[in-house]
Amino acid sequence: MRAMCNYQLPQLAWVLAVWVGVVSLVGAQQQGDDVVARVGGAPITFDDVEEAWRRNDASSRLRMLQELYETRRRALDVIVGERLIEQEAEARGVTRAELLEVELPSRTLPITDEELARIYERNKAQFGDRTLEQMAPEIRAFVGRQRPMQALHAYMNELRRAAAEDVTVFLEPPRQRIEVLEEDPVRGSSDAPIEIVEFSDFDCPYCKRATDTLARLLVDYGDQIRFVYKDYPLPSHPNAFKAAEAGNCANDQGKFWAFHDKLFESQGALDVGSLKEYAVELGLDANTFTTCLDSGRYASQVERDLEIGAGYGVTSTPTLFVNGRAILGAAPYESFVEIIREELAR
Repeated sequence: MRAMCNYQLPQLAWVLAVWVGVVSLVGAQQQGDDVVARVGGAPITFDDVEEAWRRNDASSRLRMLQELYETRRRALDVIVGERLIEQEAEARGVTRAELLEVELPSRTLPITDEELARIYERNKAQFGDRTLEQMAPEIRAFVGRQRPMQALHAYMNELRRAAAEDVTVFLEPPRQRIEVLEEDPVRGSSDAPIEIVEFSDFDCPYCKRATDTLARLLVDYGDQIRFVYKDYPLPSHPNAFKAAEAGNCANDQGKFWAFHDKLFESQGALDVGSLKEYAVELGLDANTFTTCLDSGRYASQVERDLEIGAGYGVTSTPTLFVNGRAILGAAPYESFVEIIREELAR
């Protein structure tokens, strides 16, 4: 499950959006008036399917396109791994089977009692009244069936890391051109080859995790990254909207990033009184900040960020776009690095 704060469509709507979108995209060999189905003799054409796809909201389209890309990317990664195995076998003068017979056993992890217990606890509701002792043989057999494939993927990944300079990916991901406003808080140069735009919520715990990851990326990649912050306070977080306004008030005094860091450190205490205390603590002019916050001066700007985000399909936080490529949720550092390296290689 993705790590994000959610405010999403009902599950059925998402399933239908995915179904319609996949039919649209994978049916590229059909077009126009081509009949793709009949109901009681009445035809449904490819154009009908396309129109149904276009009626889906931006969120459904974003998620469907992202899932389709990730599915294709996983398939591509397997093909790349197989090619690398073929090259390694040829270099050693052995067959693929002989190579794997040597390499996979050491990468096939043992099945421990601790692992069985974790799997049992995670799925306990599905086992009814059956105890760990009763379920252990079935769980062990299931895990054992997964081990050869896990070992194969581990070996593929090792070969790929060793051949990193020889593997270039050209599969184009879905991209969106994100509107950046003059008043948006920005770190980094406009000439940076990597632009990361984050739609975030100061009261979202997963946004805090993403903030820690972004801080590490900004240190590691320095001038190569331009980071843009956009507000997306969720209605499920009652203090988030006013906190977003407060961030803009701090930005007026050139203290946005210090205030940004303070709010993420102080999640759970983002009421208006606390926001004003943080402003004083960070050396902002208290009267100016209080007047700004109490007047709701930046409420319309926060609303505009919400509208902009919704237009790109944002419904949960954090949602980030790396050169227009969507990352939904608090992805691990390594996922960002992989995308950044691909973008720099372009």
